[in-house]
Amino acid sequence: MQFSEDLGIQGLSKDLEQCRICSSKYLQTYLDLGITPLANKLVKPEELNKEEQRFPLNVKLCKNCFNSQLGNVVNPKILFTEYPYRSSISQPFIEHCKSMAKTVNEKYQLNKDDLVIDIASNDGCLLEAFKPYNVRVLGIDPAKNLAEIANKKDVETLPEFFTKEVAEKVVNKYGKAKLITATNVFAHVDDLNNFLSGVKTLLSPNGVFIIEVPHKKHLIEENQFDTIYHEHLSYFLAKPVKKVLSNNGLKLIDLEKINIHGGSLRFYSAKKESKLKINKPNINAVIDEEKEKGLYKLKTYKNFQKRVLNLKENLKNTLTELKKQNKKIAAFGASAKGNTLLNFCNIDNKIIDYIVDDTPEKQNNFYPGTKIPILPFTKLESDKPDYLIILAWNFAEKIIEKTKDFKEQGGKYIIPIPEVKII
Repeated sequence: MQFSEDLGIQGLSKDLEQCRICSSKYLQTYLDLGITPLANKLVKPEELNKEEQRFPLNVKLCKNCFNSQLGNVVNPKILFTEYPYRSSISQPFIEHCKSMAKTVNEKYQLNKDDLVIDIASNDGCLLEAFKPYNVRVLGIDPAKNLAEIANKKDVETLPEFFTKEVAEKVVNKYGKAKLITATNVFAHVDDLNNFLSGVKTLLSPNGVFIIEVPHKKHLIEENQFDTIYHEHLSYFLAKPVKKVLSNNGLKLIDLEKINIHGGSLRFYSAKKESKLKINKPNINAVIDEEKEKGLYKLKTYKNFQKRVLNLKENLKNTLTELKKQNKKIAAFGASAKGNTLLNFCNIDNKIIDYIVDDTPEKQNNFYPGTKIPILPFTKLESDKPDYLIILAWNFAEKIIEKTKDFKEQGGKYIIPIPEVKII
């Protein structure tokens, strides 16, 4: 089913009918997080009494290739045309971008005037890290607000969804790319074949295409169910990604584990006919570990479901108990993952007073579903709550460091994932 252009009811979302990696119809739901609002559709003050759009949020496992994917796909125009998350707000992410640019340059010796393209380039954060290497940079991102910010920073950005058609236009105007990056976007793509066909069109004969995706191993082992939201359509293992690359004329040449976003994989790929060598030991090590951890067995996913339901109960009970003791609870980081967590656990503004966040676009709005107000960081200094629940738990160390005044005044932290703990 295609999305209709006018975004009428038919164009809002569609059910997944087959695996987007291998086209198998043997799909089994192993986690149902209910019917929830969109994680990044913040509620403006004047919209507080309006009904929010909600969509099913459940995850299906392909019993053929073991790719995990959402059972319901929301029209990307609803999700990405305006986007509140800015990469450059996060210092850990800026450091990650600099480190990635350095690693890639050392590995593939980028030359002056080589073209580096970032797909879903956000506000140009990663491309800024490549600029010191004297390469030409180009961003492609559907969020018009972010493309505008990037262009003002002199990172040329096209406000488009990446498709094969867009790739052809780019080749005509800018030539082929030595490097194409897709960090934390591959999981957002419904039609992976069209996307990869576009990449192949755009890539120079010995060019490199790099994908970074959260590794499903961590999702399952560390109860990271809050990383499931409508934008993330797929939850990847190494073997299915290798397969979909191969189906589209690309070969996986290297694979690295990286720490970003709670544990991710960085896939390096190239055209099948390219002269670049394949690092088999690195690739096999990751796939072997996935097999060892039972990630190609149905039982593993059933156990995960049980642990998620236990965590839901523990978190709700812990916070309810603290409220009974008249404790004031705030949260840090109005992240998309926090939205999944709170909506699934039925925790709203009666339990959490407010969320502090550094992103100006998020401040003075309300969290979807739970209607918790999002306020600037200064609120924490003036208000002094008893507990701070860290919703962006993947940056917990940095957040604890940043809020040391809160800690010194006797404040305590609640970290919800992988299990509820109070520090």
